Formats: sequence, structure tokens, C-alpha cells
Amino acid sequence: MNILKSLGFGISMGCAVFVSVNLIGYWIKGELFLEAIMSNYPQQVLGSIIVGIACILPSYIYRIERLTFLQQSACHFFIAIGTFIVVAFSLKWIPTFSIKISILLLLFNVLIFTLVWLLFYFYSQSEVKKMKKKIIEQTEHPK
Repeated sequence: MNILKSLGFGISMGCAVFVSVNLIGYWIKGELFLEAIMSNYPQQVLGSIIVGIACILPSYIYRIERLTFLQQSACHFFIAIGTFIVVAFSLKWIPTFSIKISILLLLFNVLIFTLVWLLFYFYSQSEVKKMKKKIIEQTEHPK
């Protein structure tokens, strides 16, 4: 994926998550949920876009072969979660009135980031297996 496609994918992911979270929040809390978002809507949208980009663009780190997979994953994860934390606190996605609630929400978000990363990881692994199988089939039975 080239950088422009990745950028577009990051923007669309950020927007999709923004819409989904706000729709669910509206269904659960009603218009009260949207009042906080609407008071600084452009910043909320930009924050979501920045987080989306921060989750997608660092995937280029997997192309750096001198790094181990663990190092690549750690860099990708910490760039994504670090950006999320900065944006989340600056836009008050995570309340600061209670340290306990803040920590629980941070842990919940780390769990979500981890689950999404695992989904992408397992998808990539399945694609790699398919490609290897195709290569083996082509070498064993050339046309």
C-alpha cells in the first residue's frame, strides 16, 4: 500500500470510528452524549483523523527488515497508543476527574488497540499462508 492509500485508509478509519462511537453513545446516552462533541466538533473530527492516521501509517515500520517483529510491533503500538493518549486527554475523551476511571478507560483502550492489532496480524498471517501455498503450487506444477 503506498503512502497516499495508507493516509486515506487512516483518515477513513478515524472517521468510521468517530461515527460509530458517537452513534453508539447517542443510542445509550441520547443527545447529552453529543453535546460535548458538538461544542468543538471540528477538533473532535480532527482528533479522530489524527488517531486513525497514527494507527495506520506506522505500519510501514514492518518494512524495516533489520528490526525484529517484536520491535516493529512495539514501535507501531506505542506510536498509535501514544497518539491516542495525547489526543484523548486533550479532547477530554478520557475524563480526568477520577484517576481510577482514567486508568480503567486507558486500559480498556489499550485492550481495544491490542484486539484490533491482533485481528490485522491474524489476517496478514492468513494472507501469507495463502501466498506461500500458491507459490508452492506454482513451483510444483508449472504451467
